[in-house]
Amino acid sequence: MTAPSNPADGSDDPLLWLEQIEGEQAVAWVEAQNSRTDALRDDDRYRADFDAVLAILNADDRIPFVGKSGDHLYNFWKDAAHPRGLWRRTTLDSYRTDKPDWDVLLDIDTLNAAEGIAWAFAGAARSPDKSRALVSLSFNGTDAIEVREFDFASKSFIAGGFVLPQAKTQVDWLDRDTILFGSAFSADDTTAAGYARWVRKWRRGTPLADAEIVFAVEHDDVAAWFGVNHRPGHESVSYSRALDFTRAQMFIEPAHGAFAGQRIRLELPEEVAISHEAGALLVSPKQDWQIGGQIIASGALAAIGLDRFLAGARDFEIVFAPTPTRALQSWLETRHGLVLQILDNVRGRVVLATRTAGGWQETAIPGLPDNATIGADNFGGEDDPDLGTDVLLTITGFDQPTSTALWNGAGAPQKLKQAPASFDATGIEIKQCHATAPDGTSIPYFLIGKDLAAKGPRPTILYGYGGFEISLTPSYMAVAGKLWLERGHLYALANIRGGGEFGPAWHLASRKATKHVAHDDFAAVARDLAASGVTTARQLACHGGSNGGLLVGNMLTRYPELFGAVWCSVPLLDMARYTKLLAGQSWIAEYGDPEIPDEWDYIRKYSPYHLATRDKTYPPILITTNRTDDRVHPGHARKMAARLQELGHQVWFNETVSGGHSGAVDNTDQARTQALGYAFFRRTIGAA
Repeated sequence: MTAPSNPADGSDDPLLWLEQIEGEQAVAWVEAQNSRTDALRDDDRYRADFDAVLAILNADDRIPFVGKSGDHLYNFWKDAAHPRGLWRRTTLDSYRTDKPDWDVLLDIDTLNAAEGIAWAFAGAARSPDKSRALVSLSFNGTDAIEVREFDFASKSFIAGGFVLPQAKTQVDWLDRDTILFGSAFSADDTTAAGYARWVRKWRRGTPLADAEIVFAVEHDDVAAWFGVNHRPGHESVSYSRALDFTRAQMFIEPAHGAFAGQRIRLELPEEVAISHEAGALLVSPKQDWQIGGQIIASGALAAIGLDRFLAGARDFEIVFAPTPTRALQSWLETRHGLVLQILDNVRGRVVLATRTAGGWQETAIPGLPDNATIGADNFGGEDDPDLGTDVLLTITGFDQPTSTALWNGAGAPQKLKQAPASFDATGIEIKQCHATAPDGTSIPYFLIGKDLAAKGPRPTILYGYGGFEISLTPSYMAVAGKLWLERGHLYALANIRGGGEFGPAWHLASRKATKHVAHDDFAAVARDLAASGVTTARQLACHGGSNGGLLVGNMLTRYPELFGAVWCSVPLLDMARYTKLLAGQSWIAEYGDPEIPDEWDYIRKYSPYHLATRDKTYPPILITTNRTDDRVHPGHARKMAARLQELGHQVWFNETVSGGHSGAVDNTDQARTQALGYAFFRRTIGAA
């Protein structure tokens, strides 16, 4: 494809018609492609794999994950009898039993049958007094939601209550009769990225159109966000002007203290993570920050009293200092101190940081495994003025079924729930290896499989992401374990740059002009797998989704000699048009702006849609997407498949109708897609 003067306008794109999501010609093309790809499903092995995945997803003994609010634990549950799911709740005492007594609040399948609409549950915000909720409903998994007020006592939507029509919306309560919301209803209140430009206050009994605009950002900003803190004695509303995906200006309106009722911009770096649940302001900058006579390192965590900061104090205390291999992922404020979630050479650690006379000190939480991913979440406590006490820990590993435990600040955590094993992990080994990138950087990756020291190459899947500071860490391989590892094949997970495994600098090393670095890292891992004798190029497949779809699209077009097959899910691929498609405008900070000539010069070098050529031999590729994905436009996948076919390459394409970007709305559809992907791998890289 030639380079137009403005690549984003699509003037030179003969496949632009495939961007019409419900266009008659486009849908006919999709149906023809789906029918062709169905040939991959036409064997007993696919049907057995589909049944196995569906059994895993619908298993009655899997963990019902919960969040605590007030006296209740809330869960959303899907199974064979309830494919769209049940929103339900129970008590902690009941939850500890083998068969909790669940109080079903909302049956989504019953709702869909009554209304004739394919709703999916998208969460709920409970009112401060816990008597009501703002329930979010998504059409087939879209990011856009409809919001309705729900009454717990009657288990029904409230006639004449708060209702927000379908849009990309954020909503929360101010009090029982007032809500804050930001909704992208029209061109006026929508940013170029497709998110809300205004935050509005809506009082019960008044027309929606009269809701007061209380915060606004510019059209070219990404979004206007907000947060409401209901903690007694620390009530506040915060606002965020998201300038791009990484930068924001932050404001706070405290309800108490010397600045009560004032909206104050926080004098912080624009690339920063913060929290202020109670009396402290916690700050983690994404780049080194010089403040108050000291430098707070990128990825560190610093603390100061919020009231003191608002009054002008800048004497931050360092809570956590990163090292080259030790990176902070997140933190929780509790009454016991700060619970820090850390990656230590991509191994999960959870520690308690407490303030002492000699500064902040870390103490390990006892009884946690050494080689696992450990997540931590507050377990209730939102109504406690002195912060909550309970922390819910989620523990998982590649071959370790997920478990949950409750920690109250003393002793070892108490196990709550244990997931069943989904595959036979006998003989499974896990090894952390390292490849060397072209610039000499050591790139870690995990290799998982049976008898890793066995001679002879084996079919291997390499997975990666490499973007947006998202870390890939060990997690239970329920589906891959059953369909792949059990059969003696291998799986590798690459911790390439662009992620957050080693802090913000690991992300910054692959952004905009250096985005290609993540792709080069991934290719280095592929080479290492072959050079070490683990596999061969013919037996090596790669898989990635979303930004990971862009990653494996580059493996196809830039490094085709390294792979025997590519599975590309819900991908970005046309990097000339991505800013014009759905939420793409919000990712300019990650990729660059194709309408700026100097930036298009580097973007085009990692735009698979523009790199595709007839002159190279490509491995076969499976491209999967979803018609209701309103985050990454399905046009990326459609156009890439059509272009590859025109160029004479071997490509399969599958588009599901429901599921949104995650594809996880319906377990049956999810099982079909997973079984299809593994059927493709079996037929392409020689897996028996």
